[in-house]
Amino acid sequence: MKKTILLFFLSLTLLDLSAQIRSTPPMPAEPRNEAKQDTEDRSVTVYPNPSSGVITISLEGFEGKRTDLRIMNVIGNVVYREVLQDPAGRVSKTLDLNKLTKGLYYVKLETQTYSEVRKVILR
Repeated sequence: MKKTILLFFLSLTLLDLSAQIRSTPPMPAEPRNEAKQDTEDRSVTVYPNPSSGVITISLEGFEGKRTDLRIMNVIGNVVYREVLQDPAGRVSKTLDLNKLTKGLYYVKLETQTYSEVRKVILR
């Protein structure tokens, strides 16, 4: 009798599990290849890191894109901003941040279809 009751509850549990598996929504589709290619073709380098105050930001693959370059402190205040109109090929931008307090900053590059954030430490 105990085995029958145990088997009954076990079969109910298995039925419940199989119903949950069937009702699980399908996995989202892979992003379109165009979006993957858009991010793969871009390169952002910030050096030296950590820095004593002067950093170089190197961009590649932003041709034909209006690119917003921002440097933000840890609480999100923008301490430097520049809009690069249609940067051609590989672009290197050297910035003197010696007037800023030492610490952690974020370099954010953004276009209409792309966004990337890099950390930089000023010491």
